Amino acid sequence: MTTPRIALAILALAVISGSFSAQQPGYTIFGPLGSTVTSMVDTNENLQHTWSSTFIPGVSVYLQPNGNLLRTKRTTTGPGGVGGGIEEITWDGTVVWDWINDIPGMVLHHDLALLPNGNVLAIGWDEHSAAAAVAAGRNPATITGDLTPDRIIEVQKTGPTTGVVVWEWRAFDHLVQDFDPAQANFGVVADHPERIDVNYPPGQALAADWMHSNGLDYIEEFDQVILNVRNFDEFWTIDHSTTTAEAAGSTGGNSGKGGDLLYRWGNPQAYGRGTALDQVFEGQHDANWIQPGFPGHGNIMVFNNFAGANFSSAVELTPPVDGSGNYFLAPGMPYGPTAPVWEYTATPPTDLFSAFVGGAERLRNGNTLITEGATGFMFEVDPSGTTVWSYQNQTGAVFKARRYEHNLWSVGDTVSVSAGGSVDFELLAGPEHANRIYLMLGSRSGTLPGFFFSGFHFPLNPDDYFRFILQNPAGSPLSQPVGMLDANGRATGAFALPPGSPAFLVGLELNHVFLVIDQGVVEFVSNPLPLNLVL
Repeated sequence: MTTPRIALAILALAVISGSFSAQQPGYTIFGPLGSTVTSMVDTNENLQHTWSSTFIPGVSVYLQPNGNLLRTKRTTTGPGGVGGGIEEITWDGTVVWDWINDIPGMVLHHDLALLPNGNVLAIGWDEHSAAAAVAAGRNPATITGDLTPDRIIEVQKTGPTTGVVVWEWRAFDHLVQDFDPAQANFGVVADHPERIDVNYPPGQALAADWMHSNGLDYIEEFDQVILNVRNFDEFWTIDHSTTTAEAAGSTGGNSGKGGDLLYRWGNPQAYGRGTALDQVFEGQHDANWIQPGFPGHGNIMVFNNFAGANFSSAVELTPPVDGSGNYFLAPGMPYGPTAPVWEYTATPPTDLFSAFVGGAERLRNGNTLITEGATGFMFEVDPSGTTVWSYQNQTGAVFKARRYEHNLWSVGDTVSVSAGGSVDFELLAGPEHANRIYLMLGSRSGTLPGFFFSGFHFPLNPDDYFRFILQNPAGSPLSQPVGMLDANGRATGAFALPPGSPAFLVGLELNHVFLVIDQGVVEFVSNPLPLNLVL
């Protein structure tokens, strides 16, 4: 057994590794379209965890910062991407939130985005009658049924099976048309690129799923939403700082433009400022902002399904935006840029092709995770386009995959001070850290600013709890604060309090991390994980 003296020596003598891995460390999570199981694989292609549901996805899955899985679920029938519900599942498979919104004409579909406040953005249909479509300027010769544009809702969790919509944006509130001059929204879309042409694509019969929006993302820096609109072959950005009333109009919010489109890119034909030669996207998926701290932060990634007739590509573009989230548009011109800043195509190009679904995500080390959705093939490329990791799902198509740097998990997040109890930890450092020593630390005073040790950031504030674990690990509430990872780079642990623990502990939030050390070298520091002490 490792002694407290050794634990102190480990931290005191450790230095930071200068090693480099071509792969981005982390775990890749995906939910096959026809499966009720969501899977997590490591960089050695080993299956490390699964979450089970009674529903197939509808159709996206994500990991929350607390380690819980957030997934759409298909509760009804409908066009491609139909969902109807959202569920949150803990590490041990417990469903802690199960919200259904599958009212006919308003069904949730395709995608979600998690907000910093814990609320969830979701795409839903917004059905209107044929008469309402004509009143909005739709050419009646191209109507075969109801008009079903999309809406975006923000849902606040209010209970295990309940939620309330606290914000909403509807495409129907921002239409323009040059067909019927008697209508209030009459105008030329080229003069109003902030609006949506209700007769686009021109001359085509109205489909049941007119827009087929299939992707959603959020950027906290600007408080904006990105909506990927497949049938328009472009994505749109929208101001989320508005009220719902402002989102229905053209004033208010940080932009001062209400719910009008702030930016659109991929197909300037959709707003009358280009031709087929200017179209970049066709059938695209997964428009998403590159995260803060990642190479290309603020740029937008897109999986372009039909970059050519029989091949796909992953695209990165730099939007013409200033530090306040305002987008530049020259009079009479389409939105920039004129071309992507980076694009991946396979060699030969046909080696990457997904006629439907797919994804592209920039990773922290500058690599890009690409999902060839139709085949269920996921792979990681470096900036030069060299493949450094790949994984073939054996159970069919995958909407998109995501890579997460989440390594410390728990079963539960509260412990009773009066009754006592415990919370189990799962430590997953990854196979690259197999058979290494780990040390678990904690803090009761938060994760920020943390501290730097030999250039490595530890997301804990050193305090009395931190020092107590470091000086007396065997006497701390942690069952195994020092130990050895197994051949898969995994270990387990627990935090436990006996019944009748001191009352002053009630209300404390403890955060824990673990670090991995090999021959005196710190190789890795995990994410922090909060634990709340309650009465």
